[in-house]
Amino acid sequence: MSVVKISELKNRLSHYLRQVQRGEPVLVSDRHRVIARIDAAGDLPSAATEDGPWLADLERRGIVRRGTGRLPRGWLGQRPKVKADVLAALLDERREGR
Repeated sequence: MSVVKISELKNRLSHYLRQVQRGEPVLVSDRHRVIARIDAAGDLPSAATEDGPWLADLERRGIVRRGTGRLPRGWLGQRPKVKADVLAALLDERREGR
């Protein structure tokens, strides 16, 4: 949730309205005091309702924020570079009762 001054809101209104469309509320301040909150009106976007109302509610409250882009190709397929034998360490721990 972003807090903006009135003058900045007037200068960059389109930017902040796009944020509101994405589900991020915007707080408007006057002399360091919040005087208004801009929230999306009407129905939620279809992407918000596909995942269920609970996720849309969390997003509306500012607890979570949906990603705007995609992960790089192959990102999920990358394995961590570990020189240790993780399976052997796990089996050793099980044998020792840890």
